[in-house]
Amino acid sequence: MDEVPELVPAADDPYARPRIPLTLLTGYLGAGKSTLLEYILTADHGYRIAVCMNDFGDTTDIEAKSLTLCDPSTGEQSTSFLSLPNGCLCCSVKDLGIAAIEEMVVNQRDKVDWVMVELTGVADPGPIAKSFWENEEMGDLVLDGIVCVVDSKNFLKQLDDNRPGEINEAQRQLAASDVILLNKVDLVDAAQLDKVRSRVTAINPTLRIHDTVKGNMPLDRIFNLHAYSKGKFDTVHDHPSHVNSISTVLIPLPRLTPTQWSRLNLFLENVLWTGKLDGVDINVLRTKGLIHLDDGREMVLQGVMDIFEIKQSSEPDEAAPGKIVFIGRGVQDLKPALISFVDL
Repeated sequence: MDEVPELVPAADDPYARPRIPLTLLTGYLGAGKSTLLEYILTADHGYRIAVCMNDFGDTTDIEAKSLTLCDPSTGEQSTSFLSLPNGCLCCSVKDLGIAAIEEMVVNQRDKVDWVMVELTGVADPGPIAKSFWENEEMGDLVLDGIVCVVDSKNFLKQLDDNRPGEINEAQRQLAASDVILLNKVDLVDAAQLDKVRSRVTAINPTLRIHDTVKGNMPLDRIFNLHAYSKGKFDTVHDHPSHVNSISTVLIPLPRLTPTQWSRLNLFLENVLWTGKLDGVDINVLRTKGLIHLDDGREMVLQGVMDIFEIKQSSEPDEAAPGKIVFIGRGVQDLKPALISFVDL
């Protein structure tokens, strides 16, 4: 019998090469995303970033060289990509979808270290992050994290835009994000800034928060977050939140037995996949967790909306307490329900 030949990964096999990190940039209208992007597109920061903008806007006067690429969804050529003097690339999201962004990465791999996608001011980043995360194993991109730019002067008003039965855009953006840039801090006093910090933390206490003026921010504070691959996050407490429609709940976890571990998985499936708890609708926007098992393993939980993933940690930390954090609407009832179901 002939020997079965050993399979060798093809050179163009996405599994055989490192994937390029992707950052989603969100923020309410007028928060200062464009100012941050202008810095990225013009400054000599050393990164080769492909920036996918909603519109070129004020960047049309930047010295650039057009690149002609093919949109795989239509087969048509596009000249919406600009090659900038600092090594970055720029394209318009209005003209190109996710498939074309992937195509750009394939065609320009030797010129791109990072991809940043700007979302509209009213976009909910949750479903967009979910689509990238669901398909990242099959593509050339890996979601690194979500960065939200906040207008420190007007953000409290945006948070308080009350819509009965709904979570408004500003709240959704905070809940889904991993880093918050409190922009325009030069336009508010210390008391106002403290109020903004308090409200931001109440909605999403897992956030990393940085103050900025005109979007001026070292890029190493918003890159290499590994937000969907690491389970370590700063100290978190329950936050019922001043915003009626959204809250955060922390559930401490002891070291789990095999039975408890199995029941925890079942609980997560029942709640996140159905969006219901005891027949009552809940809306979980983000889920994070660090879980210690009796056999010595440490598991990392990450979730966006109705999808979640649990992986074994490659760098277990015995000193880090086990816990699960849910962010969303109606999540306060998850704490007693999980404790009872898992038999903690």
